[in-house]
Amino acid sequence: MTGLHVIKKPRKDGPRWYVYAWRGGPCIHSQDGPRPVIGPELLEKALAERKRGAPQDTISGLIKAYTASAEYTGLRPPTRRDYDYSLAKIDMEFGKARLKVFEDRRMRNDIINWRDNWRHQPRTADKVIVMLGILLGWGMLRGLVGINIAHGIPLIYKSDRSDLIWEERHWDAFKNKPQQLLDALELDSMTGLRLKDLVSVSWTDVTEKAIILTTSKRNGRAVVPIFPELRTWLDSRTHREGPLLRNSRGKGWTTSGLESVFQKHKPKGFDRTIHDIRGTYVTWLAVKGLTDEEIARIVGWTAKRVANIRARYVDEARVIISLIDRLSA
Repeated sequence: MTGLHVIKKPRKDGPRWYVYAWRGGPCIHSQDGPRPVIGPELLEKALAERKRGAPQDTISGLIKAYTASAEYTGLRPPTRRDYDYSLAKIDMEFGKARLKVFEDRRMRNDIINWRDNWRHQPRTADKVIVMLGILLGWGMLRGLVGINIAHGIPLIYKSDRSDLIWEERHWDAFKNKPQQLLDALELDSMTGLRLKDLVSVSWTDVTEKAIILTTSKRNGRAVVPIFPELRTWLDSRTHREGPLLRNSRGKGWTTSGLESVFQKHKPKGFDRTIHDIRGTYVTWLAVKGLTDEEIARIVGWTAKRVANIRARYVDEARVIISLIDRLSA
């Protein structure tokens, strides 16, 4: 499904793996031991190789032109990394296809069938379709393609998860997972940041009383109060510069990289996403005594939305505890 070609070479002291950008293409990675995990970094390396010398009238050529344009280079680095992940998937599937093929409306069905490969990961499915629409729309504006057949394809991810939070059973399921992943989940639970902002927040954003940063959503401004629990977490860090969160290689996470590791380690049947931790943060603030209006101002929600979560998880729990106390008296 990725288009990469992986070869295993047996050796006396264990196998060595080679990953090629495509069958017959250049080698972009080699390693000993376990089979390589095809993640964002390998996909981006393959994309870079495929763009070299790509014919102009192909999807690969269109990607090469788009990623050299001001519309792409002017994006914030986290956004570009997110785009690259989807562009790599698009290039692996359709890179060699001529642009005129995408002017045939029958191709729309092929695109939808391809998107459905990720129905079990609806956010990923939606990202690749939105990215294909952006790419073809850019090409259409410049007369490189006649129509944008990806425009208007319905998104899969529609459910409203605003009232879902991580409960004790969800945290228990992650107790023995890699520390770098646990750090990200813990920081999210004490900041309520969107995933793009979570991976980009750095020590320069940390002040004495709050984390203050420019957000990825319409370049807004987030002010996250530093409560004692968050201060303890910050004080426990061994580094004091660059991103707060680092992956197993000591580098800052990418959005797609953190998502991929989370998907790899989540238990079978796990019914929460990283994004649901924002609701968890809301309940945490509510238990601390903040009003709905104060919480809404911090997380960028409406007070009504905050009130719904409070009613379900905070007030309901307090009523039950109070009832048990009375009956036990």
